[in-house]
Amino acid sequence: MTGSNVNSTQPITFVTFYMDVTDQTMASIHQTTSTITVTEPHQYIQTMFASARRFHPDCRAVVLSDGDTYFPPCADIEIIRYELDPQQPMLSRSIAWLAYLRAARGHTVFLDSDLLINGDLSHVFAEDFAAALTYRDGDSKWPINAGINFAQGDDLEAAAAFHEIWLREFRAAHLKQSVWGGDQDTLRELFTAVDFARQDSFNWRLGDIDIRFLPCARYNFSTAKAHKMDGYYPDALVLHFKGKRKPYMFPYWRKHIRDKSVRN
Repeated sequence: MTGSNVNSTQPITFVTFYMDVTDQTMASIHQTTSTITVTEPHQYIQTMFASARRFHPDCRAVVLSDGDTYFPPCADIEIIRYELDPQQPMLSRSIAWLAYLRAARGHTVFLDSDLLINGDLSHVFAEDFAAALTYRDGDSKWPINAGINFAQGDDLEAAAAFHEIWLREFRAAHLKQSVWGGDQDTLRELFTAVDFARQDSFNWRLGDIDIRFLPCARYNFSTAKAHKMDGYYPDALVLHFKGKRKPYMFPYWRKHIRDKSVRN
């Protein structure tokens, strides 16, 4: 694929993952992190997609889930269900991503439901890559945050090949972290040779697959203080209200995105 053949103008599909988990599984998650909650999951999902439509009005909205999780009827959100294990939510998410890509068409953005799109992302797809990930300088445990990642619509076969490698290594090395964190542990190990002490966008070859890295500061922004995210962040195109930042997501949407003019 060459730059002249990249089509950044085709519609984007925004894809999130959600399935109900048992109290036992949530307790296992809390052994790793105490900041994860599932309060009002449907409202988070709907708000996240609404933010995507502010800047991409022609986008498609898809939720990946298992066969049992309930979603309220919503005409503009498509639900795709797979056979998944609710006791292994992070592994199940990786399985669902790969299954989706194997049948996908067009540009795809996988993203958590506690994200807000805060600007036009079309330009991301003007670059040559199969998959794009977001990275953060200074985080040795998880330098790559899997909360958002991109699949180039003009190279979906290679994007699926990357996700297949990711899933295979996840299962091989981090199956004990299938409830939480194993996906990001796997990414760290797949890209140990990459120096993330930088703040720009760049490409890296994983075998014969082009991977693009985007700085979290612009494409997956969270505040340094986990308990506070009540500022105004116009320079970040994607805002991640993860963990204890979740209470600030709806106020930001109402104040800074929902009723504001669309920025290009």
